Amino acid sequence: MMLTATTKTILHLIDTTGPGGAETVFINLLRELGQTEFRSVVVLRGEGWVADKVRSIGITPHFIDSKGSFNLGYIRDLRQLMTDEKVGLIHAHLLGSNVYGALLALICRKPMIATFHGAVDVSEGERFLRTKFFLIGLGASKIVCVSKRLEEELATRSTLPPNKVKLIYNGVDPAPFLNPSKADLRQELGLRPETNLVVSVGNIRPAKGYEYLVEASLCMAESDPDTHFVVVGHQRKALFEKLTSQISTASPKPKIHWLGFREDVADVLRQADIFLLPSVSEGFSISTVEAMMAGVPVIATRSGGPEEIIADGETGFLIPVRDSAAIVAAIERLKAPEIHQGIVAKARSTAREKFGLATMLQEYRGLYQQLIG
Repeated sequence: MMLTATTKTILHLIDTTGPGGAETVFINLLRELGQTEFRSVVVLRGEGWVADKVRSIGITPHFIDSKGSFNLGYIRDLRQLMTDEKVGLIHAHLLGSNVYGALLALICRKPMIATFHGAVDVSEGERFLRTKFFLIGLGASKIVCVSKRLEEELATRSTLPPNKVKLIYNGVDPAPFLNPSKADLRQELGLRPETNLVVSVGNIRPAKGYEYLVEASLCMAESDPDTHFVVVGHQRKALFEKLTSQISTASPKPKIHWLGFREDVADVLRQADIFLLPSVSEGFSISTVEAMMAGVPVIATRSGGPEEIIADGETGFLIPVRDSAAIVAAIERLKAPEIHQGIVAKARSTAREKFGLATMLQEYRGLYQQLIG
């Protein structure tokens, strides 16, 4: 695209390089913006999954290392790029990029959007948290939260200006979930066709509550040997070893399959009988919406975002956090075909209408037009 005085260029910042919910939203937003009047410039801190995905949609990312607190060299390089690319708006995701984006907005006198994706990204143990929130509140034109619960949590631990805060739910593209799966996950895992698959998707980290999934699997190992748990996501070594040691001495052995990171998540979800989100804290669960779109009944904890996605007993089941017995009870309840089928139909419709990618794009596009239109 040739740069002109009327070109609407947005600088997109995110300070992570691997796969995850926020990163998926970041990529989907960039892809959809390619069909609009906006031009995207992307800055990443290094190579990785995010960089590969950005290239796959036809954008060449810029790499600028942002390591360290208040890296002045990073700000200098971003400012030069802003000038070279004639950037009219900054859109940052996650705490680190939100801070730098706000500083850049103040220096360059440009509008800026800061998007927060979860309370786990702004933990109370974060260094200089009060100062970082102050800078974001000062420099951001709009502060987006992806759930009402996240809005409330940020309000209790920050001084972000309420008049700048806006709710925009993360959006999911329904297209990958429309067709039947081409693969056979049960065959891959050496399981019988009638095996009941309970699938969880999410990187193995403390907020995801996988120890309660393990406890549930231990309870069901003897009473329901045809139910197998499948976990998809990057395995953080220390925590993964703790989970596997929890299993190693059990008898009988629980039926858990740790698949690690997979690119074919949509394919895996389409073959699930149940989706389980055992999180203890969740800003907004992309994988929960994906499961709903795939026609899979959801069991999710009351961990924040899920309460805004699921109507308990209508579009899924909501259970308490840190409660393995509740996981087992919900799985047993979903064995009834009439409950299973009723939930699936309503959940799929709700997910597409309320949490579709088109809805999210419309919200962000409206903000962009308001700020640089």
